Amino acid sequence: MDDRKKRIDELERDKRECRSSLDNLLDNFGENLYARTKEMQVDYNDEFKDIEQYNICLRKITETNTAIGRVEEKNRRFKELEETIDKLEQEDKERTRGLSALYRKLGKSLLENASHNDFTSLFKEQADALSTKLGSLETRIEELENREGGNVFSWIGKSAQGLVLKSFLSKAQESQEQLFQTIGERFNDRCSFEPKYRDEPVKVERAAVHDLTGEESDLLGDIGRITSVSRTVMEELSVLRDEKRLISAGFGIDGNPQKQIQSLHHYIEQVKEELRVLYRNFGAQTAGIMDAELTPERKYFIDTIVTAEDSEIIGRAVKLNQSITDYERTIDKIKASLSIDEEISKIEKYRRAIDDKKNRITDFERAITELEGNVRDSEARIKEFEKRI
Repeated sequence: MDDRKKRIDELERDKRECRSSLDNLLDNFGENLYARTKEMQVDYNDEFKDIEQYNICLRKITETNTAIGRVEEKNRRFKELEETIDKLEQEDKERTRGLSALYRKLGKSLLENASHNDFTSLFKEQADALSTKLGSLETRIEELENREGGNVFSWIGKSAQGLVLKSFLSKAQESQEQLFQTIGERFNDRCSFEPKYRDEPVKVERAAVHDLTGEESDLLGDIGRITSVSRTVMEELSVLRDEKRLISAGFGIDGNPQKQIQSLHHYIEQVKEELRVLYRNFGAQTAGIMDAELTPERKYFIDTIVTAEDSEIIGRAVKLNQSITDYERTIDKIKASLSIDEEISKIEKYRRAIDDKKNRITDFERAITELEGNVRDSEARIKEFEKRI
């Protein structure tokens, strides 16, 4: 029995190999046959719906590949926009840092120029307070660093105090730098006006400025030029970001182009599977190994597209199909023989069970007979006892 089961496994494997070879043969043959129909005028009635479906599938694949190309192009443009936007944003950050340095330099110069006291008077008190605080902190730090002697605990206390003072000094310096920047920004706002046109250079309103030093004038000019460049770049960034948002919206709900492309490829595979079914059916019809009966119209149509060169392919298909049938018949016979053995085994098991039950019945009948005899003996004894009463 084990040998027969092993033989079934071998036949099933050979059958699968035959089926795979036949499917591949019919796929290629059917595809080739459908390709020939492109040059023919076919009335797509019920007999030729498969040809219409074939053409529909080809259009779907072409349209989907075109859609994939569009998504890939959008994805390429999206990445290009990301790189450009990142580059422009980084450049703008650098310009912003450069502007901040120019504003601080201008603010400091204005505070030191008595000609601008009318403008800087609002900031003098804060500037003087910060200057005094900075001087005091620097002096204390210097004294602390020059202090000598003491034990380990004194050294630890000195280090901790030094760290605190340096922290205060750093914050005071930041406040002073921010004040310089604020003064420079406000002075620039007071002196400048927005250009009416993009290409018009930023101008300084000299009527609002008195006694500018050469350095201050240069600083205002540099600030104006950098501000103009930043304004132009921000407008460009706005356009690029809008384009990026539009492309992202076209990628679907999750905004992932790769998932969209993957979905389109999956759809193409589904359509190709439809085509494979069409190819195999058409190939099987042409090779005469289709179970369904063909109409005369369909037979005539097939005869018009089959060539002499196809006879070899048809012969191979018939041979493979016959091999599959032979494998199935042999497998069925072996399975039937196994099933017969299983049924015989069941019958033997049932007969053993019947014999066992019959033996038990015989034992029960013998026991019943014995018990019935015991009953009769007891009844006779009862009658004897009754006579004595």
